[in-house]
Amino acid sequence: MSAPTIRSVAELTKLYINGNYVEAKSGQTYTIYNPSDESVVSDKIPVAGKEDVDAAVVAAEKAFHGPWSKFTGAERSACLRKLAEILDENDRLVDILTLDSLSTGNPVSIIPTREKNYIMSQLLYYAGWTDKLRGDYLPDDDGFVKLVRHEPLGVCAGINPFNAPVATLIMKTAPCLATGNTIIMKPSEYSPLGSLAIAPLFEAAGFPKGVFQVVTGAGDTGALLAGHMRIRKISFTGSVATGRKIQIAATQSNLKRVTLELGGKSPAVVFEDANLDNALTWTINAILARSGQVCVAASRIYVERSIADKFIEGYKERMKAAVNNMGNPLNKANSMGPLVNKTAFERVTKMIERGKAEAELVVGGVRHGDQGCYIEPTVFLNPQKDAQIYKDEVFGPVSVIKTFETEEEVLEMANDTEFGLMSGVFTKDINRALRFSSRLESGVVGVNCVSIMNVQVPFGGKKASGLGREFGEYASLHFLALRSFTEPKTVLIK
Repeated sequence: MSAPTIRSVAELTKLYINGNYVEAKSGQTYTIYNPSDESVVSDKIPVAGKEDVDAAVVAAEKAFHGPWSKFTGAERSACLRKLAEILDENDRLVDILTLDSLSTGNPVSIIPTREKNYIMSQLLYYAGWTDKLRGDYLPDDDGFVKLVRHEPLGVCAGINPFNAPVATLIMKTAPCLATGNTIIMKPSEYSPLGSLAIAPLFEAAGFPKGVFQVVTGAGDTGALLAGHMRIRKISFTGSVATGRKIQIAATQSNLKRVTLELGGKSPAVVFEDANLDNALTWTINAILARSGQVCVAASRIYVERSIADKFIEGYKERMKAAVNNMGNPLNKANSMGPLVNKTAFERVTKMIERGKAEAELVVGGVRHGDQGCYIEPTVFLNPQKDAQIYKDEVFGPVSVIKTFETEEEVLEMANDTEFGLMSGVFTKDINRALRFSSRLESGVVGVNCVSIMNVQVPFGGKKASGLGREFGEYASLHFLALRSFTEPKTVLIK
């Protein structure tokens, strides 16, 4: 089957169910906007209602129990590798990701390297795991041969954020399909286009109809997935508040498995012996990526007092200079775009205004330009202990810097949060790096780096930052990315 041409925005106004673009039975639509100038991208994005979600589940079940169940591990691997090949042809993946830039403000400048490489590595990594999902054998010393198989769960669902819609789609879909499940994907209501565009490429890669489907809509559609009695797992990336609702819905329905990757308020700790240029580069990139709209953004910077003046001066200079790279996200010369929409712009603006009374504003804090949802990179110093900008996730290009004198002092400050997703420690002392990283309360710790993930190792948070892990093979057996899409079955042979 030849790969279809990537559709235009006007053509992406239907749900993708059972291998076809179909009208939403709900009859409802909504509008998405371009945050760079607030123009309409499309006013015909469909809303999937109960009938639509039910139809997707029926198709997914039919595929799971039908042709997909007969695919060997090698055949599943071939499909994932073929999908990677199709996406790589003629810049097809670049075209798909550019569609999402229209409504998210993500700069296209990050597509050819960072985003494309991330997606391709995910597909190829999990393609290599399809025939390596072994079970267990225990001897018959008690009279029973004991076998443990790891079987696919069945129909799964993914609910994705706006900031990296296709990358997150692949992050959830690749391990799900590698283990033999089927999946229904709901992209953020703010960024549905790339997910709709990529959908038919799964059939082109050899996956049977119904294995991968896309339904669009806002929270009501997500709630239908979370509460559906025949969906066996849901993987969600987004806010803590919505994550709580999904977990409740999953519990009150059929106790489906839930993976939650939620918010963050990530600390970066810079000791006096750190390579300052390296620390500045990482911490700046970690707050400006996607205009600060990432859960792993390093938004709390702690600097040892002996080097604070020098670090802060360098940090301020680089944050001020970043304004020169702000502008239309479709211009490849720009590395910073707008916030995703007017609601986000107004929320972040209000947090900045409140922050002026709770900390010292030293950079930015204002709108950039006279139209669109642009906010200049913003830096606060010495916040009050309970300042909103210090305690809450801003989800914008806003950081806070505090100084410290002792390791114990900064450890207490870094851990004084309900979030625990990402952290970083900058030092040349490997003993301190290992000691300190073991005491930081976060799922991922970077040493001389921060706000970075790797497909080979688990990614996820502690405390309110989430439940379960994505990426990699190794974590606790219950939570590792591959086995979280399987159910152990014990076989006793007498």
